[in-house]
Amino acid sequence: MKQLESFYGLFIAILMILICNACLDEHHFGKSSLNQILHFSVAGQVGNTQIVSDSLLIRVTVGSQVNTANLFADSIRVSSYANVNPGKGDLVDFTKPTFYEVTAEDGSVAKYRVIVTKETATPQLENSGFDDWHTPAGKNYQEPGKDENTIWASGNAGVVTLGQANVEKTEIAPGDFGAKLITRDLGPLAQLVKQGIAAGSMFTGKFQLNISNPLSSAKFGTPFSARPKSFSITYTYVPGLVYKNGQGQVLDKKDQADIYLLLENRSGETIKRIGTAWFRSGDKVDNPKEITIPIIYGNLPQGSPEFWFPTNGTIGNATDEITHISFVLASSAAGANFEGGVNSTLIVNNFKLNY
Repeated sequence: MKQLESFYGLFIAILMILICNACLDEHHFGKSSLNQILHFSVAGQVGNTQIVSDSLLIRVTVGSQVNTANLFADSIRVSSYANVNPGKGDLVDFTKPTFYEVTAEDGSVAKYRVIVTKETATPQLENSGFDDWHTPAGKNYQEPGKDENTIWASGNAGVVTLGQANVEKTEIAPGDFGAKLITRDLGPLAQLVKQGIAAGSMFTGKFQLNISNPLSSAKFGTPFSARPKSFSITYTYVPGLVYKNGQGQVLDKKDQADIYLLLENRSGETIKRIGTAWFRSGDKVDNPKEITIPIIYGNLPQGSPEFWFPTNGTIGNATDEITHISFVLASSAAGANFEGGVNSTLIVNNFKLNY
């Protein structure tokens, strides 16, 4: 009887809360005064947007061929209940000072100045020295880039669900930092789902964790339109001595580091590979070594390694427009198959595009 009375009392309490919530005026605590631009991008943009909320300033870079006198924002996100003018899709002349007004629910207005500049003919990727790192909100690991608005991503968000982050900031010399990528054995629990090995991976793009399909979590590529001749990077590599697959089985294989750059045209329904530059090696390199890898435009030479070719088989012409760049680093070349040498360690610094 007491249990029934307790249940009845709990039921009445929940019912009263629901009734009271239903009767609340949405403006009971006043109208919102929030008037921020949270996300902003324009057609033809390359790289990420820089939003400086304190000074109400937005900086955007577009391709060198973009007409900035007749341009529009293709994506804008503002505070809840706020409105923005001009709006998404409205044509704007960005060759002169341009302001976007955000009006909060309570009528207060914030004016954001938007500065659009054209990409130079010889651009470098932001944070290509890997000196800047940040801690994502609510996380206990670091990611490359000054803040979450960066072109760089890693697989850390997926790895920490079962183990320790495997892309880390590391000091190369006083005041000079790089990235350390480590292949980790995630143990028996991860082996049950055949994902016991996690290669350290870092790339241009975004990582959006998909538990049901982990391989789809990495979204490679960032907008880019230039035509470099090669890339250079300084690295060290120590392959792990014990090579395992995702089930924890030891395999008779030697691990290899993977460093590659892909230039693509994504303007149509089919992604076309325009440029390819690939370095894969299992050699142990204890002291920092600089390598320069040429970019091959158009068709790949006969006899090229199979892994150089795009999975969709589509290679464009050498003269086709470039819209995106993917630069990828991995401490284990077969990391996508959840294979690699336990504790294989790749350290990189000073990535550079050569023109």
